[in-house]
Amino acid sequence: MLRTKFTLLLLLTLAYSFSQSDDVAIKPLKINTKLNHYGAQVAGDKIYFSHHLTTKRGRPIKDKYDGFIYTTYEASLSEDGEIINEKPIEKTKLGQFNLSSVTFSKDRKYMYFTSNHVGEKGTNKRKGVDTYNLMIQRAEYVEGKGWTNFETLPFCNPDNNYAHPALSPDGSVLYFVSDFKGTKGKSDLFKVSVSNHKTYGEVTNLGESINSSRTEVFPFVSADNKLYFASDRRGGKGGLDIYVYDLESGDDEQVPVSLDEPINSMGNDFSFFINEDLTTGYFSSRRSKGEGGDDLYYFEKF
Repeated sequence: MLRTKFTLLLLLTLAYSFSQSDDVAIKPLKINTKLNHYGAQVAGDKIYFSHHLTTKRGRPIKDKYDGFIYTTYEASLSEDGEIINEKPIEKTKLGQFNLSSVTFSKDRKYMYFTSNHVGEKGTNKRKGVDTYNLMIQRAEYVEGKGWTNFETLPFCNPDNNYAHPALSPDGSVLYFVSDFKGTKGKSDLFKVSVSNHKTYGEVTNLGESINSSRTEVFPFVSADNKLYFASDRRGGKGGLDIYVYDLESGDDEQVPVSLDEPINSMGNDFSFFINEDLTTGYFSSRRSKGEGGDDLYYFEKF
């Protein structure tokens, strides 16, 4: 998970059950190590995930503030959901900077990701110190060059944190988390309209029916327009749990529903992604019997 200058969000959610299949099966992936792996997203025939930026010997690289640097890896998928042949994505922007928690436009021409403000410090409102807070950037894919034309989204104020972007299936709405003024908890879920991946509307808080007084992180919207996210709100199974909220429901009394075991556990469970088949996908977890860091899990029969 991201740890740079922004203590990532741990929450507990309402103790309701969710009607996932009793046959749902999960398995830890062979790619897991003691280092962190999270944020898996399938796009086309590739899968992308966040991982430490490492030396050639596999040791994680830290920034000058002693925080780990994360980058995004591109890989292939095996028939059983394993991640193989991983490599860092190609980008034209040089230097060591965080590039994690990615989401893609449907044509995979645009990528949004979490990074840090560079060269412009902001104020950490909880610690009263100057830090390079988190922000969301957009990059464009150019054949022969890789990811280029990096731009910071215009609403990202250096004095606040913005992270974990997630596009709606049609690409018209971008969901994300922030500690922007007026948040109910340490961080809330927000959304903003997107036009041609060039201009953006007014940032809107998702409201008290979704956000809690604790922390919300890692939103994802499925092909059937359900919002999945992680929270450490009261009533959860332990640490971060994964919740679901039906964005198409007309029920004014609807509340986020906690996913059942084996997806949620006593540990931190977050970064949920489900494929268009709505039965298979990935999530991250730091649970007992894992490799020691944030591990990636594959699930089926959801």
